[in-house]
Amino acid sequence: MRIGKPKDVAASPLRDWIDTAAVRTKPSLTDFKLSGNADEIRNVRWFARGTADELLSHPLLGRLTIAERNGLYAARLLHFLDDMVLTEHRIVNVAAQVIAENRLRAFLPEQWAIDALKLYTDEGYHAYFTAQASRSIRDVFSLETHDGPNVKIAALEALVAEVPPQQRDMAWFMVGFVGETMITKAIVDAMRGNAHSAIDALLLAHLEDEWVHAKYFSQLFTRVWPQLPSADKAFFGRLLPRIMLAFHTWDVGFYRHLLGQVGLQASECEQVLSKVVSGSSQIGRTRQMCANTLQVLARCEVFKDAHVRTGFMTAGLLDLDQAHRLAL
Repeated sequence: MRIGKPKDVAASPLRDWIDTAAVRTKPSLTDFKLSGNADEIRNVRWFARGTADELLSHPLLGRLTIAERNGLYAARLLHFLDDMVLTEHRIVNVAAQVIAENRLRAFLPEQWAIDALKLYTDEGYHAYFTAQASRSIRDVFSLETHDGPNVKIAALEALVAEVPPQQRDMAWFMVGFVGETMITKAIVDAMRGNAHSAIDALLLAHLEDEWVHAKYFSQLFTRVWPQLPSADKAFFGRLLPRIMLAFHTWDVGFYRHLLGQVGLQASECEQVLSKVVSGSSQIGRTRQMCANTLQVLARCEVFKDAHVRTGFMTAGLLDLDQAHRLAL
């Protein structure tokens, strides 16, 4: 039977897209404006970060006033939002375009390729209203525009550029799969650090759509992986942990500049950053943020292959006990 016949197509998570996508059903939540007196906003504790935040709960930042701390938290949120805007149209929508143009027709039914256009549309909306929120936060807190290159985007694009041309479409699919199955945790993490209702509502609306996107990419991966030839499974099995780590590349220059702006000396900046930019910290955060991704890989028996398992262990994304359980 030819792959892609209608009866061979599972129900898509995007089948009710017109009636359920948050960017259409909740336009008031995505038409963002941070209103209020700027001085008042700067001096109210809008951002609630706990001790689990290694960077912003560091003792060296304990001397900051509420206004200074708010400015620091706002700059970090702004960095997250700006990063999300770029990720959606430079990374996720490239993956969606590969699917939508039916360039993976050997693995995916055409109906699912058409559904990728719905996801592509969502991501355009997300980039738009996230950019609106970013500008509003920048204006209220008088934050400068960060014009430096995005290190995460650069790392991901460089990684795909290394892939042989004949495997590049599938590489973009793998990047989209990782990005969309981990984004929900990243948004929830941002929401935990925020106590402003307008920002919270915007992030929640975004999260509702991303849950659907995660299901869509998970179902596609579940379909694609078993069909890959053994050589391709080995190749992409080695690439996947590199993609996960690239998604969590730390923008050390941004944080070094940010900490310097609140009065920390160079040595103090390095002391704060040393705990959060080390290899072990990056790997730990990657494992935490990619927990859903790793679950999908386990369900698809990706880790049954000893070489793939070893690659994830070498990258620090699986420990020995996990590897033993997944090998059974």
